Amino acid sequence: MFGLQELFDKKIEQMFQPHILGVRILENELGKIGITINDKQRSNLENQFKNADKDSLIFNFSDDQLEKANFSSEEELKLRLQSILDNFGESIKRFSEKLDETMEVLILSVVDKMALSVNSTLEQRMMDMLEDQEAIHYGFGEGIHEVWGNALGLLQGLIVISDEAAQGYLTRSDKYSNDDIDIAQDVLLRIHAKSNQIAKEILTLLRSGFADGAQARWRSLHELAVVSCFIAHHGDEVAVRYIEHEAVEIHKASIEYNKYYIRLGATEISQEEMSIIKDDYDALIEKYGKNYGSDYGWASEAMGLKKPTFRDIELAVELDHYRPYYKAASANIHANPAGVLSRLGLFPEEDILLAGPSNIGLCEPAQSTIISLTQITTSLLTYNANIDFLVVCKAMSEYGKKAEKTFIEIERKICEQRNA
Repeated sequence: MFGLQELFDKKIEQMFQPHILGVRILENELGKIGITINDKQRSNLENQFKNADKDSLIFNFSDDQLEKANFSSEEELKLRLQSILDNFGESIKRFSEKLDETMEVLILSVVDKMALSVNSTLEQRMMDMLEDQEAIHYGFGEGIHEVWGNALGLLQGLIVISDEAAQGYLTRSDKYSNDDIDIAQDVLLRIHAKSNQIAKEILTLLRSGFADGAQARWRSLHELAVVSCFIAHHGDEVAVRYIEHEAVEIHKASIEYNKYYIRLGATEISQEEMSIIKDDYDALIEKYGKNYGSDYGWASEAMGLKKPTFRDIELAVELDHYRPYYKAASANIHANPAGVLSRLGLFPEEDILLAGPSNIGLCEPAQSTIISLTQITTSLLTYNANIDFLVVCKAMSEYGKKAEKTFIEIERKICEQRNA
């Protein structure tokens, strides 16, 4: 990358030249008697080691160095220095015995110095590098817009329809609401708001050419679609259990956090806070039973299962046919080989290390997003619905089909051009 390995090898080779190594050993022995040499003295000793026998070394220490080393006379210093030189062979032997340890220290020292130098260079060049990257990404975005712009515009339009439909639903609900709080409706609105945010994130990723990232983000959208359909079907009782289940998740997360807070360099959750969290958890287990403590325990009663899984809920709302796409999206989140080796941004026959954007592969995550967002919006609008929202649902569905068709057509043309 920076030609640093060659520089590193030369630096290590230089440090292990006999005269350099000799002075390092001598410097270590001088340190034992309290004398720390400066760069000029080190250079002088290296020249002496290189050009003369070590028995004829000339030392030139300052009064300050001698004072710090607590030498009362020059004769005392001479005796100590002579002892060091007389036993220099033993010093070399000790050094050799600790060579592995010494090598590690030397290597780390060299790496640290080189890292500082690289950082300095990077800081000087960073603005130019960022400007270059900005220009590259801008140009790439322009290329994606040229190919996919119409389809991406339709996807954005669907998100706007979903947004405005939810706002209209909320306005109507406020107008006709009574004093009773409709928990299920509140949860569905919150799920819808999060879903629209995710859809906008996906749109941003697609416009930038990150199909794999968009697909990974769609995974969350599908999960919200499944939960939304389930709560819309079962109503307030399940909605309440869903909301209160947050305390179960907090309980599990806090235990895990306190297990690793030291290694994380974070602050421990106090015993007082942990006690409150535990009390909340225990109260819910007492209220709903031990099955409530599982990951999807909020759905346990409605499904008649001790430990329901997401797959069980997915099956219950008849969205399990998206399981293959969900698994593929999961591969882009986890470190699965499939997620590393197979990329939406590459043609199947390509063997390229894709580390940035691509102008292919946008169709699948876009289609999935259109479908899931429509499902979530429909779950909301058909809960306590009137004819207005039924019409909006139908219109949104037809609009979504048009958007899907546009993405499919563009991808087909890209493949045809590729194979021409």
